[in-house]
Amino acid sequence: MKKLTPLLIVAVAMMIFSCGNNVSNRIAKLEKQAFATESAMNPEVAEQLVDAYCDFAAQNPENQQSAEYLFKAMDVSMNFDNPTKTFGIIDRLVAEYPDYEKTQMAVFVKGFIYETRYNDVEQAKAAYEKYLELYPEGAMAADCRASIENLGLTPEELVKKFEAMEE
Repeated sequence: MKKLTPLLIVAVAMMIFSCGNNVSNRIAKLEKQAFATESAMNPEVAEQLVDAYCDFAAQNPENQQSAEYLFKAMDVSMNFDNPTKTFGIIDRLVAEYPDYEKTQMAVFVKGFIYETRYNDVEQAKAAYEKYLELYPEGAMAADCRASIENLGLTPEELVKKFEAMEE
């Protein structure tokens, strides 16, 4: 039995490594397909790539690459009009990798998507406020404050507001 224990540990470690390696290989293959041309990405390939990024992060939560893959997953996902998935990825980044350098940007992007793509003022404001709560001195804090102040204004109202500020 004592001889079996080291063998078992090695076997389990090899299985874990090969699973992570398989996902990495899948990601490399999908990235090659997705970014092979300058034309629009195939939505099916994009979805598979997003899933592969998320799978890697789930299987390798301690790996530094996991946060970057989640950010990439968000980036690809937000271009294919799947807000539930995109916002889920952003929330996962905040929960699992709050100190990752690009998490701040992801939180800001959530508000920006709500504001510009869905015209959802309440959700945009909530996302911008979440950014300010998490990163009050963050790189996008001033942008969040300005966005909150201007939420819901029409382009004409914005022009008038800026003209009044110049006087």
